[in-house]
Amino acid sequence: MSSLQRFLVLASVLGALSAAGVGAWARYVPAPGPLAGIRIDGVVLGANLRGLVEERVAALQGRRVRLVPPLGGPGFEPVEKTLGELGVEVDIDAVVRRVEGLGANADPWTRAELALAASRGQLDVPLLATVNASRVAAWLEPLKETADEAPVAARLDLEHRMVVPETNGRYLDTNGVVAALEALVWTRANDGVADLVVPVLAFPPRISSSYLAKLDVSHVVGSYETTFSRGGEQARRARNVEVASSRINGVVVGPGEALSFNEVVGARSEENGFKRAGEIFRGEMVEGVGGGTCQVASTLHAAAFFGGLDVIERLPHSRPSGYISMGLDATVVYPSVDLKLRNPYAFGVVIHAFVDKSGQRLKVELLGPAKPVEVSFTHTVIGGFPYNRKVVEDEAVSKATLKQRGIRGVQIRRVRTLVFTDGKRRQETSIDLYPPTQEIYRVPPGFDPLELPELPAL
Repeated sequence: MSSLQRFLVLASVLGALSAAGVGAWARYVPAPGPLAGIRIDGVVLGANLRGLVEERVAALQGRRVRLVPPLGGPGFEPVEKTLGELGVEVDIDAVVRRVEGLGANADPWTRAELALAASRGQLDVPLLATVNASRVAAWLEPLKETADEAPVAARLDLEHRMVVPETNGRYLDTNGVVAALEALVWTRANDGVADLVVPVLAFPPRISSSYLAKLDVSHVVGSYETTFSRGGEQARRARNVEVASSRINGVVVGPGEALSFNEVVGARSEENGFKRAGEIFRGEMVEGVGGGTCQVASTLHAAAFFGGLDVIERLPHSRPSGYISMGLDATVVYPSVDLKLRNPYAFGVVIHAFVDKSGQRLKVELLGPAKPVEVSFTHTVIGGFPYNRKVVEDEAVSKATLKQRGIRGVQIRRVRTLVFTDGKRRQETSIDLYPPTQEIYRVPPGFDPLELPELPAL
């Protein structure tokens, strides 16, 4: 307050005193305690200070809000909550202390000014509400599960020599909701439910079309190929090989970036384009959705292995695969068992995965501006393990029938040698274990297992 304003207030007080007498001091210089006429959240204080604060807090927290999607944004069902449920909190003790202490330590003239303002209804103490961001995030989580979308990086369509544009991702903005709730707290309640439009923010993918337009893919950094069959029951497995390879084809791994096979290929489900086909599960051939995907992962792993990429997560199969050498295979199970690779180079690497014209050969190439390393690979068997036999009685068979051939377990030492163009050389050694594959016989009830051939010695 300026000096002139203070003078006018003082003149008003003195004028009132001269007209009303000395006893009027009680009106303009109040006794300690809450000022007469003071308001709390718009309501005049009566005799019960804490009771009024608690009442106003309850009214505030009980106001209802409907979280709704923005026009043209992601679709989700509106959610109706109270401000209290959404995390609006008030420190009741702090509000009480503020009301009680207002003007308590001020000089007489300032206290007189405050008393005059309170008596005129000009002094209103807000509730000092805050918004608990973690509670807001908890309420938004179910909406985010359906509304949030990851961005899709731009890809190279190498067959048609074109760039497939990127798609921005989006997410419900938790901080934006907190800010909107804070604004609601400072507005007076209206009848009915207030709509709060949940803000949605967009974010770009890591690889853009403009980046791909400048990408050099003139050299093969690493490559590998495997074969598969399309006849009879293998047709569905072949289809899975085509689907999985199409998902990784054209994917760009930027400098220093990591690639997750499971993240790129997605769930092995019929909704995601995969068929039911044979696959290895715990050492036994079974039928499952996505059988054949491991061949794509193995071929990619081998191409990356010979291209000098870092293999940061990889697990061999539970038994050697017929389509690839031991030590080069990679098993994947969505979402728990993954193949993860990292590009160690200063340039981006493009995955070119395709089935050739024969329809029975899968090839994976890693393309870039140069081939910075020559890679050689050896594996040595350092241990063997015998397999056991499982006998299953089956009324559908009349004689002992071999269901699954036993395969002895093998432990190998893998050695990858990398020779770089600058003359540097590095050697990496690791161990792979392929557990024994159980031999399985189906026999009629009552069959004596001793009649089966003896298990071979290791």
